[in-house]
Amino acid sequence: MSDLLHEALKLPNFPLTILLGLVVLFWVLTIVGAADTDSLEPDLDVDLDADADADAHGSSFRLGLLRFFNLGEIPLMVLLSVLIALMWGTSVLLNYYLNPQGSLPLAAGLLLGNFIVCLFATKLVTTPLKPFMRALRAGEKHRPVVGRSCIIKTSEVTEDFGQAECEDESGNPLLLHVRISEGQKPLSKGDRALVVETLDNAQTYIVRKLDS
Repeated sequence: MSDLLHEALKLPNFPLTILLGLVVLFWVLTIVGAADTDSLEPDLDVDLDADADADAHGSSFRLGLLRFFNLGEIPLMVLLSVLIALMWGTSVLLNYYLNPQGSLPLAAGLLLGNFIVCLFATKLVTTPLKPFMRALRAGEKHRPVVGRSCIIKTSEVTEDFGQAECEDESGNPLLLHVRISEGQKPLSKGDRALVVETLDNAQTYIVRKLDS
């Protein structure tokens, strides 16, 4: 244990050790109820407007890439926790065997390779959780939301993609997967919309923009 602690506190591993400590702290606070559990929602709130010059194909590519790594189906904090834990363990092993002198340039190269490999490993580790997360979302389908107003949360809502937030009958916020009808103009982030129809066993909803 002392050898592991010694390796974890070495400079090449120390940043990841700090991140791992923050992850552990987050989950401890979540368990005791002191952390914001909204971060455990599988929210794909990607602001594609950050790059105003990107075309529709570029936006679709980025969304597809994010979905490939399970963002949107698995909560972001779960993905980050798995990624950081994998990177920390791999970093300790790589630097112990390949960088015993603690060379920072070599450590930087190992870190890059570590990130790429662990990114794909995170996808493999979290993919079995997807049916569980879908079951959790399906458990909310009894909450009536048709006829309620909502706020668009993603950069846009199209016929294939979008999320919005509305309140259920108890005033609790719900994050919905939403779409527009065929031929309707895409909605933008911050638009108010009306939930008009359900799809896919009430896990996806059709929305229509509300007039100002």
